[in-house]
Amino acid sequence: MLLLLARFRFPEEATGPNAEPAPAPLERLAARATYDELAAVMADLERRINPALLALGTRGDEGIRFVPAVRVTADRAVALLPADRRLVSAGNTPGPPIALRDPSTELVVVQTTADAASVAAFPATAPRPGPRYVAVAEATGGAVAIRPVYIGRADLFADPRWPAALISVAAVQQTLSEGSAVFSLDGTFLGLATQIGSRVAIIPSNMLREAAAGSFATPGARGELPIEVQPLTPVLATAAGAERGVMVSHVLPTASVEGDLAAGDVIVKVDGAEVTTVAGFQQVAQSRAPGAKVVLLTVRRGKPLTVAVVAVQGDAPAAANAADDAGMALRSVADVGSEVITVEPGGAAQRAGVRHGDLIVALEREKRPQPQDVLRTYRATKPGTFLLLTLRRDREYRVVALEKK
Repeated sequence: MLLLLARFRFPEEATGPNAEPAPAPLERLAARATYDELAAVMADLERRINPALLALGTRGDEGIRFVPAVRVTADRAVALLPADRRLVSAGNTPGPPIALRDPSTELVVVQTTADAASVAAFPATAPRPGPRYVAVAEATGGAVAIRPVYIGRADLFADPRWPAALISVAAVQQTLSEGSAVFSLDGTFLGLATQIGSRVAIIPSNMLREAAAGSFATPGARGELPIEVQPLTPVLATAAGAERGVMVSHVLPTASVEGDLAAGDVIVKVDGAEVTTVAGFQQVAQSRAPGAKVVLLTVRRGKPLTVAVVAVQGDAPAAANAADDAGMALRSVADVGSEVITVEPGGAAQRAGVRHGDLIVALEREKRPQPQDVLRTYRATKPGTFLLLTLRRDREYRVVALEKK
């Protein structure tokens, strides 16, 4: 438009020599070659990092989805897997063997075919702060694809579930999907993206490699809130007068609470971060250190209330050994025992008839066993013998026998 107006205002110069080309960098921004160069950079990067990437199939209530996994040692890869999903292979058969699974952080370490040449490259120094472009790898339809993403800011922050600081990112050009793998443009593996409340973070790659190698230094104490919650169904939402959140099903008698909190209340926010699922609530709650005061925004019969709860010490993650693993992931349930949150296909738990959501209320003659008690006792059981568990399922009790092969 300006050029057209100039031709009318200065007709004597309209027939003069052509104007000089736009100087760099404006010239490069307008040139198609710039986009071709970027495409070439991403294609070369994809060629270099693809050997280290795997697409893992997972199954849950929403059907089969894929998550990216990164090979961090010659025979192990890391990924983030929600507690309510299990690994599957082609044809919905059991997925690769799991070496470690931590439901609180959603970290899973899987065994792979040994291939030292395909291990991802790791940074020699800590990631530098400030704006930068990164490549994000995501699993779609059983394959891995990468895309460039601009990050405007990166800061370090502590999370009690991890032994070292995570990287918080802000001013992100596009969304970093949960579990996506983040690489620098030179092919260095930076970490896995995760969502902690309203914060988007990257779990550093060196810490993930330590977990896969078995030298994962877990924190001395991990916090959790002394509250049990359940999904907010449409009927419960109407009764409670809340549109979203999770419903409190039990508050431990020993819980330190400032304010009024009871079963039937709906938790909408934890320290300002919205929660809409049980898994999301647990992830935020377990990111608090023991003794920390956590502020909850709740709704009771349509009336908003604010209460504060003191986090207590929770359980540390337990590594799974293929020979000694019972084939299930558990979490502690106050005054009850342990809840089964995942059952691995083909494992001892599945063979015994254990299901997702079962409550283990007795281990042999021991009542209210904790997850570490079940795992430790199963590992100590001699091959060829059985371990009796008492389960509560749909208000009924039943006994199952875990066979140690």
